[in-house]
Amino acid sequence: MTVQIELPCPKCKSTKMKFERPEIRETDIITCAACGHNLGTMASIREKMNKAYQALNQAGAKRKLQ
Repeated sequence: MTVQIELPCPKCKSTKMKFERPEIRETDIITCAACGHNLGTMASIREKMNKAYQALNQAGAKRKLQ
């Protein structure tokens, strides 16, 4: 299964990213194709996304309890 996400650049808000190779590795640096901003490694981006997802789930669970 392939998962696709839109990852907006924090600098220019473009969602087009450049990858070092077709098969992305955890150590690959992800850069914005529009402005060249360095977003970090795939591993660091994945970690930030997981933390944001967990925070959303926790906030949703708290609202259901109220």
